[in-house]
Amino acid sequence: MRKVGKKVIHFYNSSGSVDNIINFLENVQKKVNYLNLNISVEGKSIRVTLFGSRDLQNLATERLKDLANRFL
Repeated sequence: MRKVGKKVIHFYNSSGSVDNIINFLENVQKKVNYLNLNISVEGKSIRVTLFGSRDLQNLATERLKDLANRFL
């Protein structure tokens, strides 16, 4: 049986550019599948909450980190 849970990841947009955040969100939508996620943006802080199986959360976390390095 797969464990299901919630994982929260925080990112920071050091440039403060809204275009970078939009590009990040568009690519998250394309790259992360099979999970429910909630993203909230407050200023330069981005909070991603993942809901689903732990193995998919781990894969999505790696993709999110790569996207954050590229766009933020």
